[in-house]
Amino acid sequence: MKPVEIKPWRKSPFVVGQSYKVLRNFKSLFDSFQIGEILKYEGDAYSHYHGFTGYFFSLQNNANGRRWDIHDNDNLEIWKELFEEVKIEK
Repeated sequence: MKPVEIKPWRKSPFVVGQSYKVLRNFKSLFDSFQIGEILKYEGDAYSHYHGFTGYFFSLQNNANGRRWDIHDNDNLEIWKELFEEVKIEK
């Protein structure tokens, strides 16, 4: 039997492939974010068991990237205080 991917129950505030600047230093469950970092949004995943949605970012010159987790009971609008969409010139 093939595992079923569980998509988050709420719409992501981020756009896949878009870049975001970290607005302040903060820690999530698994990662620390530093003010000024530029991250590229890669996608999300949901853990029904834990009640968390994980938002995954890549970081230039860092194979590990970053993961921001938010609990189901937390207000997703907090993202606006942590991240800002930025345009990267190519």
